[in-house]
Amino acid sequence: MGERLREERMRLAFSQLAFSDACGVNRGTLATWEKGEQSPNAAVLAVMARAGVDLLYVVTGARSAESSSTLAPAERELLQAWRDGSAKGKAALQAVAALVKDD
Repeated sequence: MGERLREERMRLAFSQLAFSDACGVNRGTLATWEKGEQSPNAAVLAVMARAGVDLLYVVTGARSAESSSTLAPAERELLQAWRDGSAKGKAALQAVAALVKDD
């Protein structure tokens, strides 16, 4: 669970300090969670979920179906740009996506 929590923190582009602050705990507590020595309680998990952490993945190792709540802020911004975009804007986003996608 600790390694998956670390992966989610990194996916969301949080430093340990920023993530521990967002969760209302000290950095040492977060470090013990990421090492798998302890686990966060339900109240902290709820805070993490609001920050975009995929709790199903952290707890079970299975990814949740993607929704806006499990996307990193930058991912949400791109999705919203797609949804709000014109046909020309959507075509441009698709072209950029094709350029950055791994082969």
